[in-house]
Amino acid sequence: MAAFRARQVACIRDAIAAGRRAVRAHGDADPVVFARAFVEAGGAQVPGDRQGDASRALGERLLAALARGQRPPGDDADLAREMQRADNESRWAMALDDEHVVGFLLDLPEAALEQPTVEALAHQSQGLGPGVFRKADILVLQPECDGARFIPVTEHDIEC
Repeated sequence: MAAFRARQVACIRDAIAAGRRAVRAHGDADPVVFARAFVEAGGAQVPGDRQGDASRALGERLLAALARGQRPPGDDADLAREMQRADNESRWAMALDDEHVVGFLLDLPEAALEQPTVEALAHQSQGLGPGVFRKADILVLQPECDGARFIPVTEHDIEC
């Protein structure tokens, strides 16, 4: 399975930040609002795409699919990943203003946990517990983590 290159991860991270700002300015967790800003900032990336043509086409497919209200396709892993990212990140963006949410638990599919690097990520701790990332973090997951969800964690959920 191809992975995102370091340059791609940096582009995705910056575009996630732009998408989150757009969602917060809009005032609700709308994946279309996130996706527009994300694609405009160059965030839609096909793993390993060095020239960017496939990534630009992916951004166009993402915006078209969200505009039609489509569900993530089973036959296009790149599009499904970006549709899920738009959904996850738009909800994450709104949680930035929720004083009760302190982070997000990374919920990975069983198949992904078979990979050693993914298993290590699931057990990483930043003081909120294993697999819980602070709400201000921007996490760019590799394709081997496809299907991951982020579950909001409140201060009440954190074990002392």
